[in-house]
Amino acid sequence: MSDLAKPVHATTFDSLPDKRKVWNGAPGSNEEGLGRLILLTPDVIADAAKSCIKTGHRVSLNWDLTKLEIANFNRAPTQHLVVPLLGGVAYDDVYIFNPQQSSQWDGLRHFSAPFPTPENPAQRLFYNGVTSAEITDRSNTRIGLQYWAKEGICGRGVLLDYAEYAKRQSIVYNTLSDHSIPLSVLLAIAKEQNLTFRRGDILFVRIGFTKEWDTEMTSEAKFEYAKSTNPQHAGVEGTEEMLRWIWDEGFAAVAGDAVSFEVYPSKKSYSRGEGEVEVEGLFMHEFLLAGWGMPIGEMFDLEELSVRCRKENRWDFFVTSSPLNMPGGVSSPPNCLAIF
Repeated sequence: MSDLAKPVHATTFDSLPDKRKVWNGAPGSNEEGLGRLILLTPDVIADAAKSCIKTGHRVSLNWDLTKLEIANFNRAPTQHLVVPLLGGVAYDDVYIFNPQQSSQWDGLRHFSAPFPTPENPAQRLFYNGVTSAEITDRSNTRIGLQYWAKEGICGRGVLLDYAEYAKRQSIVYNTLSDHSIPLSVLLAIAKEQNLTFRRGDILFVRIGFTKEWDTEMTSEAKFEYAKSTNPQHAGVEGTEEMLRWIWDEGFAAVAGDAVSFEVYPSKKSYSRGEGEVEVEGLFMHEFLLAGWGMPIGEMFDLEELSVRCRKENRWDFFVTSSPLNMPGGVSSPPNCLAIF
């Protein structure tokens, strides 16, 4: 870990002076732009390559760019134009797409968090105090994708296969619902898979959304989802105990095949069973992105990854991801491979 990362990223969750504001680096610096990815040091990546690359099998984690072909939040489908060049001697293509519509990394410009003041009780800020005015100023590229693109998001990936666990446990759910995965279940899956974590790991959670969309949902159901004014997405619970685990395990990034990674909309509380005190809920995007500078991956295609992990009977692999080198970019297709 670099000296710049040590003061804050080596601190335990419960010792953080402000769990909503774990900011690092001067404005406009590389350290600021990397955010939590500062954990991916050359030593961490070299160790991951040595321990994870054994058989040479590769699996793409990129879902079809045309998905979601019917999306919510007024997100338009991808347009792909094939353009003739030199009278048909050659061809170019033109892409018009919203990265949030398919597999994507949420960048640090994607989501803000509330930081109210007496003078401005409605104030919201992005990572390291970046304002909306800075985001919309196209001459300002603070915390843009270019910082991630220059080094990539590489390291040891670990998969917690909730979809397979749920099948074994006869847990029935819809991925476009408010079904949530508690930390206790993620830990149980890790134990079943004999998976231990290392600092700098990139966490993947498979819930089965892309499979459901591709093989089970009708066109009518997709249209109903797209026009809903209150869409629901299954995902991991948004709780302080989940945040504590993510921080203290030292994950550099989190990702999944769910639409929002965490359950959406966020819940006020989560039940722990009859007679037990409910656990307070929170919106983890505000902590992970605006508070910690941690990438969140969504709608990654984890189906073949799940198959390969079961074939090799291991749930760790080397990840290589190359976000778009767009100065001031907000989000990006992952361009991601898992290498075994």
